[in-house]
Amino acid sequence: MIWSTVDKAIDGLSPQNLSRLYRLTPPWLVDRIRIARFRKTVRWAARQSPFYREAFAKSKIDADRVHHPRDLGDFFTTPDEVAADPEKFLCAKPSIVFESSGTSGKNKKIFYSRREIDQMGQIMAAGIMLMGVAPDDRVANAFDFSMWIPGMLTHSALMSGGQFCMAFGKVDPIEVYRRLETYRFNVVMGEPTWLIRLTEIAEREGSLPLKLLMGAAEEMPPNAIPWMEKVWQGAKVRMCYGSVEQGSAIGYQPCDQFDGYHVDDSDFYPELMDIDSDGYGELVYTTLRRRVMPLIRYRSRDVTKLLDDACSCGVPGKRMHRLRGRRDELVVASGGNLYPLMFESIFKPVRGLTGEWQIIFRLEGMREILEMNVETDRLDMESLEKEIHRSCTEQYPDLMKNLALGIFEMRLVTHPQGSIRKGRKIRRMLDLRYASGTEAEHARVLSNSSEVEHVI
Repeated sequence: MIWSTVDKAIDGLSPQNLSRLYRLTPPWLVDRIRIARFRKTVRWAARQSPFYREAFAKSKIDADRVHHPRDLGDFFTTPDEVAADPEKFLCAKPSIVFESSGTSGKNKKIFYSRREIDQMGQIMAAGIMLMGVAPDDRVANAFDFSMWIPGMLTHSALMSGGQFCMAFGKVDPIEVYRRLETYRFNVVMGEPTWLIRLTEIAEREGSLPLKLLMGAAEEMPPNAIPWMEKVWQGAKVRMCYGSVEQGSAIGYQPCDQFDGYHVDDSDFYPELMDIDSDGYGELVYTTLRRRVMPLIRYRSRDVTKLLDDACSCGVPGKRMHRLRGRRDELVVASGGNLYPLMFESIFKPVRGLTGEWQIIFRLEGMREILEMNVETDRLDMESLEKEIHRSCTEQYPDLMKNLALGIFEMRLVTHPQGSIRKGRKIRRMLDLRYASGTEAEHARVLSNSSEVEHVI
């Protein structure tokens, strides 16, 4: 009963006061709140969700006896289970649905109520205030407003926090640049590759003294941060870590510790599984205040490390290291979620390809490169490029929209038959943006074996 009263009191707080609460609440009290919310979530899901009711029965789990995640043993929820039948997870009537890309090519559907959107907006508003956004700031919100959640969620946060804003969506960065001075925006939000493109425009055309650039949805190249801050005359670069499944972000950067995030461990219960000798494991989390589609011990596939030591900035609670990678082959790059099946379908209708291919993601300075390595004996490179471009455009227009916006560069590299696969197995997608060692050497050798390289 006491914890229900606490939750009602928290729901009534303004984002400013909630942000102060995050800074002042001692870790022992956060632990108590988190455990109480975890128990309530498990019991609610066991009663209301057909999926959890059946899954708990199959695993012989008595929800009323669950007090801690360890009481669930080796029970976890997987992305494939959510993708297969999302409506079996529902515990109450939803108001809105968002989609999230899956490595199988089948999008996951995540449902929310209007109350949850408002609640997550309040949480997100408090989080971005921790990162330095003030009520009197003027914000350009360039997160995507299509089927994904970031645009609407950040808009809900800005409405809750009282900031003046414009909901641009993921437009060409030049459109935001042209309006910075008109509306006196001092904060810009968007995906890192989009923010880098905006900064390139400002470097060429002239910049303004922004206060903050806030990114999410993909990693920010570390060497881009000092360059961006210089171009924007001292602006701070801050990142959030979130997803459609999480709803509000689970991680925020309220300080200059760019190696990771402060974790919202009162609205999520974070855990790691399959931890290696360096302390890295797959991030698993339970949503603690969602009632339409709660997720219990959800496997994110993201590999990271949880840190309990206090941060020098003084904000208490757990921290999470920068993502080391993923347990599956999905790569968050080029302004979206990319996966092997996607490229398999792109190459399938193209004449003269052997079926052996590999996608390599690189950085050249600040610019992200998507390199398509294919085997072919075709000599008509211009028509080959056109066929691949047409296939990409017909099947994945969002990817090509990002290409048209200049968010990344796409290259086609052709190889002789039999030169891409060097063993029994092949990694279809290699993310070398932050890599070194054997993977980078493999890509160097592959590049040396190429016949032709063209920019698409």
